[in-house]
Amino acid sequence: MGLLLWSGLLRAASDDCLWQGADTLVDRTHGWLSRSLCWPSRWVDGFFQDPLRENNEPAASLVRVTGEQVWRDDNEDANDVDVDARVWLPSAERRLSLLFRSRDEDRDDQPVARDLPGTEDEGGFRGALRWVVDRTDAMDLDVDVGARSDLTTFVRARYRRLYPLANQSAWLRYTQRLYWEDPDGWGSRSLVELDRPLAPDTILRFSTEVRYTEEFNQEGTGLGLFQGVNLFKQLGHQSALNLGLGVGGRSKPGVVDNYRLYARYRRNLWRPWLFVEMEPFVLWPREQDYQGVHGVVLRLETLFGKVDV
Repeated sequence: MGLLLWSGLLRAASDDCLWQGADTLVDRTHGWLSRSLCWPSRWVDGFFQDPLRENNEPAASLVRVTGEQVWRDDNEDANDVDVDARVWLPSAERRLSLLFRSRDEDRDDQPVARDLPGTEDEGGFRGALRWVVDRTDAMDLDVDVGARSDLTTFVRARYRRLYPLANQSAWLRYTQRLYWEDPDGWGSRSLVELDRPLAPDTILRFSTEVRYTEEFNQEGTGLGLFQGVNLFKQLGHQSALNLGLGVGGRSKPGVVDNYRLYARYRRNLWRPWLFVEMEPFVLWPREQDYQGVHGVVLRLETLFGKVDV
């Protein structure tokens, strides 16, 4: 769709654990860290190795580290460092991978502001083993089994399906997630996204999400609801823009918890593994009587390990 930069993924070098770059101290340090992340993944992959297997594809890792800082005019400033890591195990026929994350959006009660520092859960770091049950060009089904740093456990199943519409002039993506978390219990999230390309470098997306948790049920607040619209625009080979509007609330008593309007600018700079984002936004939270809260988020993202696109 011409928006690969927005995903933050760039093609790696021929070395499975090394980015191509100049022979500088910064590049040598980054290369050493990337190789250090690949080697443990290959060691883990050895447990699944078939000695008669002809495919010699090595295991690989991708680690995304994002530093975030938010400034708000209501003095609710916040900062965070988000770590998202994945280890692919090709010896398990790419059906198994290891996930390590510091953020858990399933525990977030504010979907409109879930990607703002200071709104994420306090569940600590979490790791999981992902099993890809089935995957085709239009569908995938996977299951995660994992634990958090506080020794609580969770199980999640995710099903995604892509439907072409109007002779592929639009695309409908359906995502269903069902999970059990200790001690919160069962929950589910149903997400429908409609993508309409407006140009080779521009996409309009409409999103609708319905969320159920046992906590919502006990509190009598019904379902968590979210509606959003985004315009993605690639500005060049190294930058992209995301204009978004989101509304989140509950079905009982039928209230809106938060409105959010934002413009996110993302750019790849200096090295292929370094990205910066700037996001001015306006929030209208119900807890502040829908008084406008202005702010800006600055993000710095670094990628380590191997990247496949």
